[in-house]
Amino acid sequence: MKNIAIASLPEQITGKSQSHLTTLSSGHQVHKEILQPITALQQAALKSGFKIAIASGYRDFERQLNIWNAKFSGIRPVYDRQLDMVDMDSLNDWQKVQAILHFSALPGSSRHHWGTDFDFYDRAAIDDNYQLQLSPQEYTHCGPFCGATNWLHTHAQQFGFYFPYQGAGTGVAPEPWHLSYFPIANQYLNKLADEPKLLFDLIVNEDIEGKSAILHNFEYIIDNYILNVVKTSE
Repeated sequence: MKNIAIASLPEQITGKSQSHLTTLSSGHQVHKEILQPITALQQAALKSGFKIAIASGYRDFERQLNIWNAKFSGIRPVYDRQLDMVDMDSLNDWQKVQAILHFSALPGSSRHHWGTDFDFYDRAAIDDNYQLQLSPQEYTHCGPFCGATNWLHTHAQQFGFYFPYQGAGTGVAPEPWHLSYFPIANQYLNKLADEPKLLFDLIVNEDIEGKSAILHNFEYIIDNYILNVVKTSE
């Protein structure tokens, strides 16, 4: 698979820049270099009866920060791996950080910052009144998106895409709706692995809930929730 050189701007890695993005007809933003492969993927899926649509593409730092702070403060619910609601009031700050990290990335480290990753659903499997949940039940067994998910597990790598969050050996819960364009995403991930101080310094200077616990456990977070994802050799 072709290795595409990327601009290694810290602002791109941490969600502070949109210089690497293009806007799709759906209004979602993605990395400029995935426009052709995502279009090819969607066209191939359509021939098999699946209409792959984006639920969430690029997400900037501020949006991720708002999600994080709302979950830490109890404004938004936090769920464990069994999808039971977590009683955040009963946890200390470090426990809260870990609980959030099961399903929400630390601001500045989200793969959605890169424009290479997106949450998908099958528009052909639902009507206009359907309320998308992005829950495992929708993508497995008899869920509406099970067919599209199975098709993607068979064919996505032909177009450079894969599922980075499969749950095995990582602190992040399985996300069967999350697709990533490996040739570029892996370059961003490697850059973050080589220069984690980019993220550390960003957290130091931002108004993020749980900052002390995050910084105290920063290396653990990097190793278990950011770098420890499923990789592909394709």
